[in-house]
Amino acid sequence: VEYFNVPDGVYEKGKGRINREEARAVVDAALRWLRDPEFVRNNWSLGVVTFNQQQQMLIEDLLDEARRKDPELENHFGSELTEPVFVKNLENVQGDERDIILFSATYGPDAAGKISMNFGPLNKQGGERRLNVAITRARRAMQVFGTLKAEHIDLSRTNAEGVRDFKHFLEFAELGSRALAEIAVPTHGDYESIFEQEVAEELQKRGWVVHPQVG
Repeated sequence: VEYFNVPDGVYEKGKGRINREEARAVVDAALRWLRDPEFVRNNWSLGVVTFNQQQQMLIEDLLDEARRKDPELENHFGSELTEPVFVKNLENVQGDERDIILFSATYGPDAAGKISMNFGPLNKQGGERRLNVAITRARRAMQVFGTLKAEHIDLSRTNAEGVRDFKHFLEFAELGSRALAEIAVPTHGDYESIFEQEVAEELQKRGWVVHPQVG
C-alpha cells in the first residue's frame, strides 16, 4: 500500500463532489501501469475505486479521452476480457478484485481551504464495512491518491467508526508498518514463560522496543 499526495487538489462540494487534480493523478497512474511492459507481460489487471459516483464518472471520462488518443489501450478494456479495467465507487465495488487497485480518496480541502468531516457513506452506520470492502480489492498493490491526509481528519468532530477507520487506513498508507506499531496498545501483562522473556531480551539487545502481551 502506497500513498501519493495530490497537494493542489480541491474538493468541490455541493453538486460537484469531485476532486479534479486527484482524478488526473489517478488517470496518469493508470496509464503508466497499462503501458508498463511488466504489467502487460504478467497479464496483470487494474481497477480504480472512488468514494462517490461523481468522482467515478470524472475518472471514466478522463480514461475515455485517453483511450481515444491511444487505441492500444483498448486491449485492457474489452468486454471479452476476464478482468477488464474497471472504475467503481465505494457502493458498487463489492465482489470485484484486480491485481492493482488505484484508490481516489476524493475528499479534501475546499476552495476556501476548509475540510468537512462529512465523508459520505463513511459517516453512516455500517460505513466501516463499506470502507473495508473498498480497501481489500487489490491482490498485489494498492496506490492511494489523496489531497486529504490522515492529519486532516479530526476524530473529535465525529463518532463514526468508518471515519475513524479511514483515518487509520490513511496513516498506514502514508507511514507503512510504522503506523501499525504506533497504534499497538500493550495490555501490560507479564511474560508467560521463560522462553518468551528470553526472546524479548534478545530483541531488546538488538535495539527493539518490546511490549509483552499485546494480545
